[in-house]
Amino acid sequence: MKIQELRQMNVKKLYEQLRKTQRELAVSRFHVKTQQSADTSQISKKRRLIAQIKTLLNNQAS
Repeated sequence: MKIQELRQMNVKKLYEQLRKTQRELAVSRFHVKTQQSADTSQISKKRRLIAQIKTLLNNQAS
């Protein structure tokens, strides 16, 4: 998901996207740990997306 798409979302949608991405991150970590997936780059992509969403939420709260 691109940052421009995130900027167009309202606060409620951002929180929903945050929860969804956090769940996906947990699943990705589990799959890598149990060797069901070798794609470790997904973990860093999801962490970056979570950071972007949290940054936008903090900016909107100010």
